[in-house]
Amino acid sequence: MTTWTAYGWIVTCATAAGVWAADYDPTRDPLVNPASLFESPPASADRIADEDWIIRHLRAEPASLNPILTSSGHELTVQELLFDEPVVLGPEFEWMLNPAMAEGYSEADDHLTAELRLKAGLRWQDGVPLTAEDVVFAWQMIRSEHVPAVRARAATEGVVDCRAVNPVTVRFRFREALPTNRWRIKFPILPRHVYERGLSEDPTLSRSDTHVEANRHPVGNGPYRLVDWAAGDRIVLERWADYAGPRPRFARVIFRIVPDGNTALLMFKRAELDEMMLTPQQFARDTRDDRFARVGVKGRADQATVYCIAWNMDGTNPFFGDVRVRQGMSHALNMPLILNTVYDGLFSRSRGLFPPSSWAFNGDIPLFDYDPTKAAALLDAAGWQVDSEDGWRYRNVVGPDGTQTRVKFAFTLGFAQESKTSPQLAAVFQQDLRRVGVDMKLQALEYLTLRGRVFTHEFQAVIWAWTAEPEPDDAWNLLHSAARSGGRNFVGYANPDVDALLEQGRRSFDPEVRRGIYRALAAKVYEDAPYTFLINAPSLWAFHKRIRGVHFSPMGPAGFYPGARAWWVPAGEELRGTR
Repeated sequence: MTTWTAYGWIVTCATAAGVWAADYDPTRDPLVNPASLFESPPASADRIADEDWIIRHLRAEPASLNPILTSSGHELTVQELLFDEPVVLGPEFEWMLNPAMAEGYSEADDHLTAELRLKAGLRWQDGVPLTAEDVVFAWQMIRSEHVPAVRARAATEGVVDCRAVNPVTVRFRFREALPTNRWRIKFPILPRHVYERGLSEDPTLSRSDTHVEANRHPVGNGPYRLVDWAAGDRIVLERWADYAGPRPRFARVIFRIVPDGNTALLMFKRAELDEMMLTPQQFARDTRDDRFARVGVKGRADQATVYCIAWNMDGTNPFFGDVRVRQGMSHALNMPLILNTVYDGLFSRSRGLFPPSSWAFNGDIPLFDYDPTKAAALLDAAGWQVDSEDGWRYRNVVGPDGTQTRVKFAFTLGFAQESKTSPQLAAVFQQDLRRVGVDMKLQALEYLTLRGRVFTHEFQAVIWAWTAEPEPDDAWNLLHSAARSGGRNFVGYANPDVDALLEQGRRSFDPEVRRGIYRALAAKVYEDAPYTFLINAPSLWAFHKRIRGVHFSPMGPAGFYPGARAWWVPAGEELRGTR
């Protein structure tokens, strides 16, 4: 069938994975990346709306607003407006001091100590002075074995001492001289006076009534303060008049919690949301109607997000410890079909750990081709043989007591139920594996439940994603064997060659030597397939057409400095305002 749209003839093809727009071209879509979306603010402040409200989309509810407990993008989206950090990511993913908080950073010639200088006169939103002691307290809590600060703890690895020299100066001591040490001081801070009150009762910062209240109604230092949190519905932030940095552009930021993407898009078309991330289908197909064009525009840019299937090889299942099995899984996956039917041709194949925007990217890695015959041969070689009667694969597995048990190759692939593309991808893969005799069950879980199972290793395989950090040494926490306990190596991966490359990469001060090391690392990990790397996802976004000042970094339109703080609306185009 064919459909006429404003962008010409669209050939619409039906497939097992759904319906896809075969020749949608975002470069010909007049709603994509209009100049107005990126317009800089005028010099005259009276030309900028000062009392407008913006309504933003959250796909899931935060578990906590304590910044050191953060482990999801949903939490970061809210927290970055409530809390400032002394060190931030800049617009191009670069390390930079937060101009609202910090005056300077100096590192000793031996790279073993450094000092961070805060601005004088900083305050928390309850009026209490913010000093170097708050930075030290946050570091102590992040490093505490009692606090579940997995993400923040990985960021501070290698900082062996942190102390206040005076109210505005923090001195750090590092375990060894590394080129990545300055990244180790990029961590969230906490109001010491709030959290130390209940510390003896609750060293986890997450269980006592005192800490639950502090995590639910945080005292921040950012441009906005929390005024309301209606569970399952909305989080409301209000401009903080005493913020030390530039005055926030919106009087209020309201986050609407809407897990279902279709519902969110309908709300956007009714001007009940001002921004939202779009799925490929929404970007290519569901935003071609007049209702969308009346209220919105679309933004599209490269992003550092990598999607993959993670294989649990920690010994809790008999399937994925063998590299031949993981490679067989990768060859069985029909990525050409998935790119077209699930991602509407808008995403590109991933070549492993680092996205194209990274200086460590290796574009020469040969991709696993879709080849069921090769997949079957690898599974045969790993001992998983097809039973002639039922067509499924089996293998004799030796148990702890030495007895052998005939085990069917049947496992469960988990994914977030909020995702629109993961069920489609999983459905295609399920059919692919059935053709080679592997029985894969599908399990959709609410994101917070899925995340909990991932970090406690309670899964067999899972569709996962991460946004690559600007410093490739972050891969240590994903892949080094030491990170299997307490790190983010939740797949239980261990390879001495990979460990050695990670150790070489974090010790060299020569940028070109480091680039070669990480390119070799990316190639080795891709071949070893602890993850089957799927796609690099671009930023696909919808914005109300009155919004200006958007910039896309490798993090997307937010998650960096100034990010969403720089968005603005021309005076006279206010939609809501104070009421």
